[in-house]
Amino acid sequence: MALITSSIPRTLAAWVLIAVLSGLAAIAAWRWTVTAAHGVTHTLLVQQQLSDWLSAAQDLETGQRGYLLTRDPKYLEPYNSAKESIGNIYAHLAKLVADRPQQLASVQAIDQTLRQRLDIIDKSIAELKGKGDAVRAGAGNGVGQQIMDRFRNQIAAAKKQEQSLFKHRLEQFRSRSFWLLAAMLATLLASAGLAMIALIRERQRVTALELTALTLTTANRTLEQHVRARTEELAVERDRAEAERERAEALLRDVTHRIGNTLALVVGFINLHIRHTTDPASVKTLTGARDRIHAIASAQRRINVVNDLELVRIDTLMQSVMADVVAAMAEDRIELSVEIPPLLIPAQAATSLCVLAQEFAVNSLKHAFDGTARGKICVQLNKTGDNTAELIIEDNGTGLPQSARDEDQIISEEGLGTKIASLLTRQFSGTIIYDAVEPGTARPGTRVTLRLADLVLTHAPSGPQKAPEG
Repeated sequence: MALITSSIPRTLAAWVLIAVLSGLAAIAAWRWTVTAAHGVTHTLLVQQQLSDWLSAAQDLETGQRGYLLTRDPKYLEPYNSAKESIGNIYAHLAKLVADRPQQLASVQAIDQTLRQRLDIIDKSIAELKGKGDAVRAGAGNGVGQQIMDRFRNQIAAAKKQEQSLFKHRLEQFRSRSFWLLAAMLATLLASAGLAMIALIRERQRVTALELTALTLTTANRTLEQHVRARTEELAVERDRAEAERERAEALLRDVTHRIGNTLALVVGFINLHIRHTTDPASVKTLTGARDRIHAIASAQRRINVVNDLELVRIDTLMQSVMADVVAAMAEDRIELSVEIPPLLIPAQAATSLCVLAQEFAVNSLKHAFDGTARGKICVQLNKTGDNTAELIIEDNGTGLPQSARDEDQIISEEGLGTKIASLLTRQFSGTIIYDAVEPGTARPGTRVTLRLADLVLTHAPSGPQKAPEG
């Protein structure tokens, strides 16, 4: 076996050399044969063009004779068609034989002869159109016939020359095809030898692989036992971690719900104080505090964290908080809508953003509709960049006074609520812009745009979202 194995590389090298040489010979023979085939095709094309040239010349004479005898212009149609084609045929022929001076000279001579005949035909047709029957006698002279006979003889000689060349090239093509076949057979034989050597080497490799596979099988069985035991351990640890995660989520939900309930209890105490307070300033202050604590409590009770307890669905949370605002204000005449796409917000920022939106929504409910008019308030939140967002609260109420368009002036005039909103906005490195929704109308409305430069929003994954708990 060792002797056979040592002799195989030398045999393989010899067969590879034979196969490469046979392949190169086959490629050379193929290119040689293709050249001969192109020559045969070239000769056939030249013969076809010569036949087309003769046919066009005959169409010239046929058209001339028909017109001379009948003076019917329709007989000039084959004449005009042939006259247009002879130039194209000559150009094609000249291009085909451009590399053979003798054949090119023959083609040029044929073209000169045909041009002479064409001049005589054109002259006879022109005289017939101008002089009537006087041309009939001149049309019968033998000059045109002599030129036509010379043209036919030249075509016949050119065809004979091409036919001789065709036979030579055809024989050359057959000879080269034989050598191409021989080279291909040699390549096939060399490939068969290489395949046999490859088969021997493959059998040796398979034997070695079988021995290796036998060794690996024993090792794999031991490894599988270790992997199975480790997998069972990991499964137990995974179940334990999942249980701990569910416990942490439940605990967090319970804590946030309890905070919300505690704040709701504080709201109840404040309501009790409001009912027993007669000072209008104190009632106003307590009412403002109650509304803000109520908004925080509403947000806390409805926070539903996702993504490893870090993110909150702000669209569903804002919907619930705004619904609580409307319910608390008991304003059935005002329609409050929330237009927020499915977005996730960090849990620590969710409550602040809800309180911020609640401040401006409550401000619109209190001041934008004169106490009697029906109206609409819309809350929007849009992601404008990687770390930026835009919160918009707009209404169709009476609008801001013309003198109140500056944020600092509004803060000084509105008091605590707007100051709190300004502080919350600065928490997100944001700015507040006030403008009218429909300037110049009887009810221009108010649009408050909060451009938040430090608020990271991400798009929520598709699928049903669990509603926040009430």
